[in-house]
Amino acid sequence: MAIQPVAWNVQREHMLIAIQWACKKVYNSIDRLGMNRRSPTERLDDKIMGDIATIAILEYLHDLGIPALAYDYIRADQFKDPDPGWDVAIGADETEWKQFFKSPKNPAGLITASVRSSRLPRNDTLNDAIRLRDFKIFTRPGKRIDECITTDIEMQVYYNYGISQLGNRKIEDKHIVDCIKDYRRGEEIIRRLDVDQRFGQCFLTAWNYKTAIVEHSSTLREPTWGSTHQGYTKRMWHAPLRLGKSMKDLIELNKEVEEVRNFMPF
Repeated sequence: MAIQPVAWNVQREHMLIAIQWACKKVYNSIDRLGMNRRSPTERLDDKIMGDIATIAILEYLHDLGIPALAYDYIRADQFKDPDPGWDVAIGADETEWKQFFKSPKNPAGLITASVRSSRLPRNDTLNDAIRLRDFKIFTRPGKRIDECITTDIEMQVYYNYGISQLGNRKIEDKHIVDCIKDYRRGEEIIRRLDVDQRFGQCFLTAWNYKTAIVEHSSTLREPTWGSTHQGYTKRMWHAPLRLGKSMKDLIELNKEVEEVRNFMPF
């Protein structure tokens, strides 16, 4: 059956939370080796895009009645440490987490998900992307694909190419600092960067199990591909979206979580 993407509009309150997450991260992260130097506005904008994608996935899972939480909701490091390799854990809410789990980095018994976000390629429709493109899984020097995928499942979220461009929009450091202190001050960032118009709607495209992606990769003669933009080449693994599952099929994860947790000591 063909992949059926979902157009999703993020709630304003949750958008503000995502913007605060991005503000807290922007001074504690570094760009990938070889990337062109980016301004604080560009770095923040990219993080906003990614964190809104995570919020969108969380909203969608809750809409399906699937308990799930985002790492950024429960992390206890003031956003200073590298993330543990997962964005969303499926199978528990925040109350259950506090009751049963000792470390926010170790969601034992839950299904972990990585939320990959990007703009649609310039000339692609959404259907083109599903037919031709991949989950955006970057290679790492000396690492196999099973080492580069650090979660049980991969998810891909897309944004409209033209609408989502940053253009000449700009924020100042004080806007980031203000938002860190009070997430409601993110309204100024929304206004200055037109966040609601550019990122308010995204497309929840497809998901797939790590095991299925790795198995497909093992059949390929050339398992990676390179994309060059402004002199920076990104190498990624072939992981076709068309071989994944529709978002509504996430409902099947509920049964899997229950089967795993039946063997947990709590």
